[in-house]
Amino acid sequence: MRTGKKPFGSVIHRADRNSYRAKYTHKGEVITKTFKDERSAQARLSAENALVEADKAGLKQWTSPAERKRQETAIERRRVLFCDYVMEEFAPTWLNYSADGRELAAGSKRKHREYLAHLAHAFFWKYPLTGITTEDINRWLADVENFGGATPRKKTFQLLKAVYAKAVAEGAVTKSPVTMKAPAVPKSRQAQIPPATPEELQEIYANMPSTTQISVWLGAILDLRIGEVVSLQVQDWNSKTQTLRVCHSDDGQGGLKATKTATSNTTQPVPPQLAKLIDEACRGKRPTDFIVTCADGSHITPNRLRDHFNTAKVKAGRPDLHFHTLRATSITAAVAAGASLKDTMTWGRHADAQTSIERYQRASGTERMREIANGIEDTLMPHEPTKEELEEQIRQTKKRLADLESQLDALILHQNK
Repeated sequence: MRTGKKPFGSVIHRADRNSYRAKYTHKGEVITKTFKDERSAQARLSAENALVEADKAGLKQWTSPAERKRQETAIERRRVLFCDYVMEEFAPTWLNYSADGRELAAGSKRKHREYLAHLAHAFFWKYPLTGITTEDINRWLADVENFGGATPRKKTFQLLKAVYAKAVAEGAVTKSPVTMKAPAVPKSRQAQIPPATPEELQEIYANMPSTTQISVWLGAILDLRIGEVVSLQVQDWNSKTQTLRVCHSDDGQGGLKATKTATSNTTQPVPPQLAKLIDEACRGKRPTDFIVTCADGSHITPNRLRDHFNTAKVKAGRPDLHFHTLRATSITAAVAAGASLKDTMTWGRHADAQTSIERYQRASGTERMREIANGIEDTLMPHEPTKEELEEQIRQTKKRLADLESQLDALILHQNK
């Protein structure tokens, strides 16, 4: 006759793996764990037996080892401070690299440090990572003076949102307290400058030095930034395919660096008239020579080119223009030519889709909608032209005819030389 208490669980030796598996069953759950030696497996069973006995006696509720691990992890997470998580887990990468893994430019690194400094001044900086609430964030955002302006506030908010997105993805928090929309930023004064007209562009072009005047069309037609314009080399131009490779920008020290964003690095198709100007600018140069240069053929800096542009814009009666306004001019012309929002995003080479949306909406605003409405009316509704309209059409036709005759005379003269 057998006597004594039934042994708790079992330790099974697995010769094929030279290991020992401790195993027991409680409340319908089979609990196992493998050890390298038998003594450790028996010790585990003894410890688990004590927990099971305490549960049976009503002293302490039993939970599975997996659940106990989850509870311990949760406790550890609650102890992690927001500042420690940011500085140890998030900032080292974010301060130096973009989302696509490329090292940030010096200017971008400086801005990231600025936004991190704003975040470090938040009153919840030393709160537990799991203890910051939506109300805390709203209170922090309410005072724009904390950030020195609307744009730094928005960028710092986006930093905070990215921190919690990472924390949620890693399981450091169950959900993000950043549930509100990003703070609005008033439109910059530069963004409200009207684009240049064709006549103004021609006037600016005519008043710039011969070695830099092509930059007007590179900005207004191809939508290039000034740093990209001064960095274009002869080898970037393919006369056969009529394409221009945009792969560099100015590094601020007379050298080349990567373009502002990965999307800025592209090959742009070049229309025929501009292609002829690029051919002329490249003639007689070596592959590594620059297309836009100083008068003596040396490399020109963005600031020097900007000086040329600024002098010419005043003569054209547009002192309000910036070289960067040429990008808005290009987008406006593209939309007028029928470009869709998707086309605008591709042509503008914007890393941030919101920038393209804003540019597109501006270019397709009230006046563009009026043009569309007038065009629909002309197509669908019978219209009897007025005397004034007929006279204007005759005037425009005569002007166009005179321009064509002048071009024909010039072409004949050139061919007879």
